[in-house]
Amino acid sequence: MDDYLFPPLTKQHVLNCAFAIWYPIFRRVTIKSEIIPIPADFLDYLHQDGVFLPLDSNGMPQPSYETPKDEYDTESESESENENNNDNEWGKIPDFPEFQETIAAKIDSLGGSVFPKLNWSSPKDACWMALGQTMQCKTAADIFLLLKSSDFIAHDLTCPFEACVAEIVEGHEDISKKSADSYDLILRKWYELHPSMEFRCFVKDGVLVGICQRDYLNHYPFLVSSRLTLESAITNFFKNEINGKFLNASYVFDVYMNKNNQRVWLLDFNPFSIITDSLLFEWNEILQHEGTEGMGLRVVLSNGETGLQHQPMYATNRIPKDAIDLSDGKTLAEFAQKMVEEMALAQASPPQ
Repeated sequence: MDDYLFPPLTKQHVLNCAFAIWYPIFRRVTIKSEIIPIPADFLDYLHQDGVFLPLDSNGMPQPSYETPKDEYDTESESESENENNNDNEWGKIPDFPEFQETIAAKIDSLGGSVFPKLNWSSPKDACWMALGQTMQCKTAADIFLLLKSSDFIAHDLTCPFEACVAEIVEGHEDISKKSADSYDLILRKWYELHPSMEFRCFVKDGVLVGICQRDYLNHYPFLVSSRLTLESAITNFFKNEINGKFLNASYVFDVYMNKNNQRVWLLDFNPFSIITDSLLFEWNEILQHEGTEGMGLRVVLSNGETGLQHQPMYATNRIPKDAIDLSDGKTLAEFAQKMVEEMALAQASPPQ
């Protein structure tokens, strides 16, 4: 990949993709949502290491809170010492009663279930941590667990401008190493969205150059047979609702199409940058595409096109990074089989 082929990405380009910026413009064609400014103390909590929940709205510890001490600690400590230590640890649990009350009220206003995100990202990579392994949240605790468990959210908090051009003004810090000035918690009304009907669209200098299915790990036969119809509906949506209204000339946007009435809904905007996944395209073919005609809708044509069919998105986020590094590009099933073989070989080999 030749990074120089990308148009320069500025901090403003990234800020324009923040939900609070684009939602007022496209409110009519997207999912109903609520925007809650995140207070400084809660932002500090999100930056803290570890996955733990704050006190609930009644000031009590959450059931899923993991104490630093476990009941089977070494017996060398006396019971009184353990009690004192536990008291000290419980005293450090953060508490955000007003923020939690605001969240609860907004959840109620959106029908009782929501899909959370921050300025740019949602914690989709952490949904396996939730009880139902979905992004559906009914309480503030549900939301906090996902936010604290997500690498995507951590990226939003620490380096949202990492792909931006360095600030040239003398005496200023490189913006690629800075976080945003403020953050919002976004609550979107919950709907059961089928992954097969989510699509990613690539716009270069105002031209829709490519569309592809977002769930690139699975083959859906009906997408192949309906490709032209789907492409037409999404292209018309772009021309009528998006083109000329978004603040960047080049960008990536995601949509969802209702399978029954083929109505298209806007889901999100992303920077036109290497940090955005190009899915079924190569970034070079997008960058080098010329003319006003796009490359059409690209879908997975058969099960043979992917070695990870019938896998949930972000499945590898459930596996330690060291294991992924050792997988050498193998599919999850192949890697698991390789590990079994290596362990069996190690057990059968005589000690050196």
